[in-house]
Amino acid sequence: MVQHIIVPVDGSDASWRAADTAIELAHRCDASVEVVEVVFDQPDVAEAVARLTARLSERDTAGLDVATRVELAPESVAQTVAALVAEQPDATVVMASHGRGRSAALLGSVTEELLQRIFGPILVVGPRATAPAFTGPIVATVDGSDASESVLPLAAAWGIELGVEPWIVEVADPDVVVSPDLNESAYPARLARKLSQESGHAVQFDVLHGRHVHDEVASYAETLGASLIVASTHGRTGMSRFVIGSTAAAFVRHAPCPVLLVRPPHLRDRRIGQVQRQEA
Repeated sequence: MVQHIIVPVDGSDASWRAADTAIELAHRCDASVEVVEVVFDQPDVAEAVARLTARLSERDTAGLDVATRVELAPESVAQTVAALVAEQPDATVVMASHGRGRSAALLGSVTEELLQRIFGPILVVGPRATAPAFTGPIVATVDGSDASESVLPLAAAWGIELGVEPWIVEVADPDVVVSPDLNESAYPARLARKLSQESGHAVQFDVLHGRHVHDEVASYAETLGASLIVASTHGRTGMSRFVIGSTAAAFVRHAPCPVLLVRPPHLRDRRIGQVQRQEA
């Protein structure tokens, strides 16, 4: 599934942490890697080429097919990267949530825009994430919405690719009183059984408790030694917007591992319709 990885960088240490993650993933999946820096002025191209070469030489890429590329952007970084992805539809984008000059309090605008422009998931490396060996389990978060559940087939597919188990996790609000007659784990258990039957592989589940979903999921992922968290960009709220929802953004900010962000199908289909109308 992961055959070619595109990594946008901007010269910052934060952006190159995403390259480290991509290299680890490539080692695990025997994938090729393309590290891309986008510049806006022709005189900057030579400097970017030298910077890419120097940075890459500091990393262990033995046995991997790793290439560097400098692109001159006509408009935005995200537009340029999206065009590269369009040339290679099977490519997986791995990028940092923040780079040069981005606030650690918000998801970077380039990542936001790229999520709007491409239709596949993006593996986002947040400020607390380290490059995993991709041997730990995958944590997929659900909240009862169709949008959150839409990530589950992808979590199963990545689990099969990496040879690890997916865990379906729901965070219950401790202030909500649940009837003693109800089994609070019934919902994630049902999803796990269904996904296991469909994928032919084991799927685990758990229910966490806390008022702050991102904190509970981040702590749980750290305890499990998770390879990544898989989350929908939208869940119970924020469903009408293309930009990333607040809970997903919080996952990225707090997670100890990369977060695979997936746009819900109804938003993806709406975006495809907009593109088709623009091209007509």
